[in-house]
Amino acid sequence: MKPGAIKKAMPDVVKLAQSIYVRSSPDLARKVCPGVRRVLQRLHKRGVVIGLVTGNLSRIGWRKMERAGLRPYFRFGAFAELAKDRAGLVRFAIRHARREGWISRDSRISLIGDHPNDVRAAKANGIRSIAVATGLTAWEELQSHSPDIIVPDMRSLALEMLI
Repeated sequence: MKPGAIKKAMPDVVKLAQSIYVRSSPDLARKVCPGVRRVLQRLHKRGVVIGLVTGNLSRIGWRKMERAGLRPYFRFGAFAELAKDRAGLVRFAIRHARREGWISRDSRISLIGDHPNDVRAAKANGIRSIAVATGLTAWEELQSHSPDIIVPDMRSLALEMLI
């Protein structure tokens, strides 16, 4: 397709993709990586503002969090349709949280992710990067991007590392 035709068709494609996923999404409760629930619970209990930054489209991202039983922990999200890349999504999320008064300019912000793009996005926004080697990216590959912190999984992430 020509670029103009793609641009014209894309809103309908996005709408349909989200509609299909929301109707047919699987139960993800058993797919949550080790330690994630515990970290989210502890942060939530302390009143830490938690945002979701993902390359998923908004309805798909929120549906995944619902199906995993994690939705209540996230106050807001930044999704694929809001920026061209991960760094842009992080920038959007930070600006949104500041506009809402949830964080200030001197708030300590960390991005937890399992991909080099997450480490690069954190660095591009001047925030801490915490790499977790439970995704498709191996420890060595994550380490080569020099995250501020790297852990094998979320069970190894102490609350003191985040706040």
